Amino acid sequence: MSNRTEVFVDGLVSASLQDGVVRLEFGEYELREQGEDERRPPALTPRHRLLIPWPGFVRSMGVLQEVLKRIEAQRKESGRPFVAEADPVNPSIR
Repeated sequence: MSNRTEVFVDGLVSASLQDGVVRLEFGEYELREQGEDERRPPALTPRHRLLIPWPGFVRSMGVLQEVLKRIEAQRKESGRPFVAEADPVNPSIR
C-alpha cells in the first residue's frame, strides 16, 4: 500500500534556491467574502511548500517538459493553438 498524499493547488506562487535546495511555494485561490468587490481578482495564497535538492529539481524539469509536449500535442489535435492564455480566475495572470 502506498503512503502517497495528493495535494490540490491552483498554481505556483514562488520559487527560490537556498543552500542547494529548491523551495517551491504552491497556492490556492482564496474565496471572496460576501460583499467583496467582484471585479478584484481572488488572491493566490501560499498553502504548500515543496523542498527538493537542486539535482532532483533539474531531473523533474525533464519530466515536466514531456508533459508540456503532450499538452501541446493535445491542443494541436483539438484545433486550438497552444498559447499562454489568461488564468480564468485571475485574468492578469498569463
